[in-house]
Amino acid sequence: MTAFARRPATEARPVSSTGSRQGLRSRAADLWQSVTALGRAMALAALLCALAFVPTGWRELLAGTLLGVGMLLLGLLMSLGNLSCSAETSLDQGRLEVGGQAELVLVLTNPGSRSTRRGRIGLTLGQGTIMAPLPALAPGQSHQIRLKLEARSRGVIDLGPVTMEAGDPLGLIRRRRILTGARKLYIHPRTVALPPLEAGLERDLEGDPGPGIVDDDLEFHALRPYAPGDDMKRVHWLSTARTGTLMVRQYEPTLRTRTELILDGKATSYRNADEFELAVEIYASLGCRCLLDGRRLQAVAPVSDDSDAHGTILPTEDPRSFLDACSAIRPSQDSYDKPDLADAPERTSLTILVTGSLGDDQASALAGESAQSSSPVMLLAADLDANPSLQTQPGLVNAVLGSLQDLPILLENQP
Repeated sequence: MTAFARRPATEARPVSSTGSRQGLRSRAADLWQSVTALGRAMALAALLCALAFVPTGWRELLAGTLLGVGMLLLGLLMSLGNLSCSAETSLDQGRLEVGGQAELVLVLTNPGSRSTRRGRIGLTLGQGTIMAPLPALAPGQSHQIRLKLEARSRGVIDLGPVTMEAGDPLGLIRRRRILTGARKLYIHPRTVALPPLEAGLERDLEGDPGPGIVDDDLEFHALRPYAPGDDMKRVHWLSTARTGTLMVRQYEPTLRTRTELILDGKATSYRNADEFELAVEIYASLGCRCLLDGRRLQAVAPVSDDSDAHGTILPTEDPRSFLDACSAIRPSQDSYDKPDLADAPERTSLTILVTGSLGDDQASALAGESAQSSSPVMLLAADLDANPSLQTQPGLVNAVLGSLQDLPILLENQP
């Protein structure tokens, strides 16, 4: 019994030794990762001084060695302490428009049983990092950090991760702990409120019911009393017999409203980046108006991770998802042609192309197609500070817009 009882104790020793070795290696790896590039340079300089001191015996080299080692040890001591915090981020607005502002609230809590040490909180925002001091937190204590965010340019940026770090003032040692992951922050292009689009509405047997009431169509809506001038063919005789008053049918308009919205993504079609941004704003405003009107929308534009010169079909389930995709639009340096939508399940009732002041090739190609097609075409050219102009001919609208505010005026005067 005694020998049997001793055997587990004898076998457990190497397991405990192995676990302690792994723990030491892990701590050593964490310690080495906390040494910054400046700290590693200091360690290398101290090592070189020590190696040179052995054959020369110069006291200056020994002093340099001791100084370097002492600064590293001091930095290590200053970085010790509890960094176990939990963090939560919240935005009063999940999405921003260019020029808009939002307040970011960062709540830090100590969930442990030991107090945390003083440190600094780092919040990665795009390509930069925002740093803020963090006081020591008692167990269960929380601390709020409020930051004002301003959307200066359109894009999709990473918000986070949130890190907590501690170290020495010289930056030789930096202990860092990641508190939260990263999330996407969408900065939408500016948009302008537009009146409903009248172009591209066609009566169709397979169309969807549209707004308003008409006297003759397929989708029955209601009955109303007869008025002088009404067609007697629309009289509902059963209701007339029941009420004793002539009653006629009313209908909901069934309309085909498939709109093809294209943004010319060729960089050479624009004079500068500001003109391209104006084109994106026009494009986003038109897309939102089409979605609010209940149109079937085929939106095509180049996005930042798109390798296809023909552009990408953007999501159009709702205005928010469409604007999220517009945040990632970037000009293409390659040739950019109108996408081939010949396999589309239904015919396009309206085509809108948004281009720049130098996009003559795109406009000419689409104008040539409009001459052979029965569906109307709108060509909108963004030209900063230009006087707005409008040219119309059967099936074609050609307009130049100098600012985003010219777009509502154009649509109000559309033929």
